[in-house]
Amino acid sequence: MGDGSKRAAESSARREQRELAEYLADHDGVITRSAALGLGLSSSAIGRLVEAKLWIALGGGAYLSATHTFTDEARLRAAAGATGGAVDGAAAAWWHGIAQSPPDSISLTVPRSHRRAPRVPYDLEVHRRDLLPADLDVVRGLSVTAAPLTALESAAVGGSALLDRSLQEGIVTVDGLAAATKRNAGRHGMAEARRLLAVIAGDAESEAERLFQTMFELHHLTGWRAQFPFGVYAIDFAFPAQRLAIEVDGWAFHRTPDRAMNDARKQNRLVLAGWRVLRFGWHQLDGDGEAVMTDVITAVNAIAA
Repeated sequence: MGDGSKRAAESSARREQRELAEYLADHDGVITRSAALGLGLSSSAIGRLVEAKLWIALGGGAYLSATHTFTDEARLRAAAGATGGAVDGAAAAWWHGIAQSPPDSISLTVPRSHRRAPRVPYDLEVHRRDLLPADLDVVRGLSVTAAPLTALESAAVGGSALLDRSLQEGIVTVDGLAAATKRNAGRHGMAEARRLLAVIAGDAESEAERLFQTMFELHHLTGWRAQFPFGVYAIDFAFPAQRLAIEVDGWAFHRTPDRAMNDARKQNRLVLAGWRVLRFGWHQLDGDGEAVMTDVITAVNAIAA
């Protein structure tokens, strides 16, 4: 080999090493066999890296560079790489920023025709279903279910507060949620999604007040009044004899800064006038109404005593 050819080969090798290092850095140290081959590595080169313990085999043709830690991010990338699927559920919600922490177990969506899931050294749940392209996305190099479908499916399991947060932070839009619900009309959890969308499209605060009134009646509570006048304000629910005020919030997505400021001013004036104030949101009422009623009854009885 001439000097020119040698220099060209060395330059090519350095470029491949640089591209490999950049890929590993961008993918949390995880690489699949197909990605490695695409970067110019041969099957024998991959084998030597594993034998030398520079790469750790994670199952399904996914590897972790020994210079990287097996983080939660790496775990999701390895799962997607091993199955060729898209991360869904709680794991996708965390990746999109909808949920604040990753789940212990990863779930993925793979096409119905896909081969069976490989054995991997971490909890993995595979859902075989065919999704439309609009319900799939690639975020920071990872295949995941698109944000609207992820938010809807997460809300069906983890509660409406997740959906509210995703709307408030602009991760999804109402129109995007509605379109995803329509595309996936027959899937598990979509009935709950439609119910929540109806609340979003309507008046969540009024719906919360209706829920509260129904629970008052079910628990045979007396002595309360709805929309009790207090200066220029109206208390959502008041127990005048106990000077107990209950304020009900709708979804944070609907709450403007002006409304939040007005609510704070109202609450401050109530406290200064000697009232005790309890504040509850729609998500609390809808998700755990009995716990809310326990707090209300405890407060009423404590003040009466």
